[in-house]
Amino acid sequence: MSKRKQQQPTEEIFTQVIPVVFCGDEAQISQIAQLCGTPRSITYNKLGSLCGWNLDWKKADPIIRTVLTPGGIGLPAKLWEWSVNDAIKAIIAQQEAAKTFIVRAIYQRVKDDLERKRLIELLNTDPTSNNWLHRQFRKYYQRGHTFVRNQIVYQNAGYSARRLTRNTIELQVAGLAKGKRITLKLKCRHVVSGQIRLIRNEYGQLEVHCIRKRTVTKRVANPSESIGLDKGYTEAFFTSNGDEIGAGLGQMMTEKTKRITRTNRNRYRLRSYAAKRAFGGKLPPKTSRNNPDKAAAILANNLGYKVKSRRLAKEKATIKNFIRKDLRRVITSPTQICAEDLTSPIKNKHESKALNRKLNQWMKGELQASLEVISKETGSTLSVVNPAYTSQTCSQTGTLLGQRNGDRFTCYTGVVEQADKNAAKNILHRGSDDEIARYQKYAEVRKTLILRTVRYLVSIGTTVTEALKLGWLNSKFRAEAMRCEAEISPTGVVGTGKHSLVGESAKIRQRAQPQPSEMIPAILDKPVQLTLDFDLA
Repeated sequence: MSKRKQQQPTEEIFTQVIPVVFCGDEAQISQIAQLCGTPRSITYNKLGSLCGWNLDWKKADPIIRTVLTPGGIGLPAKLWEWSVNDAIKAIIAQQEAAKTFIVRAIYQRVKDDLERKRLIELLNTDPTSNNWLHRQFRKYYQRGHTFVRNQIVYQNAGYSARRLTRNTIELQVAGLAKGKRITLKLKCRHVVSGQIRLIRNEYGQLEVHCIRKRTVTKRVANPSESIGLDKGYTEAFFTSNGDEIGAGLGQMMTEKTKRITRTNRNRYRLRSYAAKRAFGGKLPPKTSRNNPDKAAAILANNLGYKVKSRRLAKEKATIKNFIRKDLRRVITSPTQICAEDLTSPIKNKHESKALNRKLNQWMKGELQASLEVISKETGSTLSVVNPAYTSQTCSQTGTLLGQRNGDRFTCYTGVVEQADKNAAKNILHRGSDDEIARYQKYAEVRKTLILRTVRYLVSIGTTVTEALKLGWLNSKFRAEAMRCEAEISPTGVVGTGKHSLVGESAKIRQRAQPQPSEMIPAILDKPVQLTLDFDLA
């Protein structure tokens, strides 16, 4: 047994939500939050477009004060400045998110390294100078607006905190009057520090958001174990080792979807009934008389969102705990985790309403978040790969020879394997595949896989036509496979470099070689001609 790899602790930053159990002046807090919304909205309106692209956040406040000053609305200068800085930082975060998609588009479109470098430099300096880059900029960066009127940002100079009891903290924050502070009591075990955010949530309660640090495990060397994970709806994950994680997740999400659908339908009926009561309309004979008071009572008491939101949050928390509990059971030590990247939406897919509802409730974001949390807890390394055709590729040969029917994947050799396990193996193999990049388009991935499939057929002495007749290859790949076969010479070599058979990675080639016992049925089904060539020189 080899010794366990040494691990070292590291720190992670997270946001903690602390409830406020007492407030000395809630009316003034609400007034300050309403006033702080003004500099926020001006910041977004002034700098939320191209004017604020790559702007230093420290230079935002002087620009905003040319439009309106803090004294114009009766807000202290520091609260004004902190609100502007918070808004411009949110805009910068949105810009960085847009840059990620724009850089991805640059790498997909441009193959020349110098041209890529030039476009990336233009993206940071002048994204409108290039027409194509300008279109991508307008596509991925949508100017923002804000209507936030429920939060106040405080820095260290704007508040003071001290401990009252073991579980209670007294917080005194700056108000509208100079020198007079508002007292708050928090239910918390530690004294807050750094930037805090006082928010009135959707239930009308005050809460404080602060930044904290916690220790996580960091891996020193590369993990010795590797695992591929296929994300699913019926179960959360299926591993390349054959383990099922989160079995029964699909049933839980289906019940949740049906309950939400049933509740919303009843709410729509009740709203329609209230509207008819208020404004008249076609009603049964006994209820033909209008009753505006009853309609107002229905709208006020029966169509709220407090119970609905609370129940939905409870269901999401239950599903999250269910996923992470089962994931911790399988991943307990530092592991190289390979998962598929499902961030890009699936376009041009028209499914039934019932199926669309289920997919909309599929918590694929929570699946990825759970992987990130578990990888930090165990010191594992998480990498995401291109998901294209992982479910249609045979994990034994690395080609498209095979058919998937439900939960079964049948290889061309007749070997039947669990479909999700086969996909998880392909995801694991793709983690070390240099020819298929993460952001590569699915058409390019298909072209690479068809080229490997045709080469493999050439290596075992079979044509694409024979593979189609035997049912090894799906008919939807017929045209592209036939064109690829026509370009291959009798020796099976196409061109030079990494696109040639000689330049193909040895690992993929070894995985693509059939066993002798697997080749016997294919050889006996057709006449065999042996040619002996002796070199007497």
